[in-house]
Amino acid sequence: MFNSRLLIISLVTFIINIQPVFSEKKNPPKNDDVIEESLKLAGDTHFPEKFKFDDIGTIEHEETYYHSYIGYNDDGTYRVIFFDNKQQYLGYYNVDYEPVDYEDSAVLLDDESDGFFSVRLGKDGPNDAILIDGIKTTFIRNKKIDKKEEVIKEKQIEKPQIIYRNWTIKRGGKSYTYECIFVKKVGSKIFLKEKSRGKTLPFSETELSNDDISYLKALEIL
Repeated sequence: MFNSRLLIISLVTFIINIQPVFSEKKNPPKNDDVIEESLKLAGDTHFPEKFKFDDIGTIEHEETYYHSYIGYNDDGTYRVIFFDNKQQYLGYYNVDYEPVDYEDSAVLLDDESDGFFSVRLGKDGPNDAILIDGIKTTFIRNKKIDKKEEVIKEKQIEKPQIIYRNWTIKRGGKSYTYECIFVKKVGSKIFLKEKSRGKTLPFSETELSNDDISYLKALEIL
């Protein structure tokens, strides 16, 4: 009896250990309207007039997911369209063979015989260029993603730190300067802790200077 239990425990442990750890959940674009809007926002050649597309499937790759779609070009060729798991439109490949299926890390193209060509993902997603039937195919990237990331990085760099600084408090027609640190905002009140005395006091926005208001806005408090 003991040996049977030990065997079952060992088997369960083995099965758990061979299962890949995959904590990320599938997060495809919610619907066709979201996909269409993303393609339109990318501009350039990403959404031609009367462009049609359809779902291929969600591809598991490098501990994340990519969401693939087929696009139909006017000249009878196809597009393999990719979104990442943050619902960001990445770009597309133009291909002569119809995308018909997918597997881990790849979209499968009908080779018009008894097999498939594959559009295989690289370590960080779609490769800049791949070979299909010996022909080089370039990935047409959504360049606006890079611009969006640059803007985010700039905003992160520009965002100030919460530190002790000089605050100008206006009361009774006079202005007073105190070295304080922002503590919290409750309702319409801004709570500041004075460095010299260690006291935390509430102030209204109207009591603060324009520089103080700008600082709070940069912190995304206001």
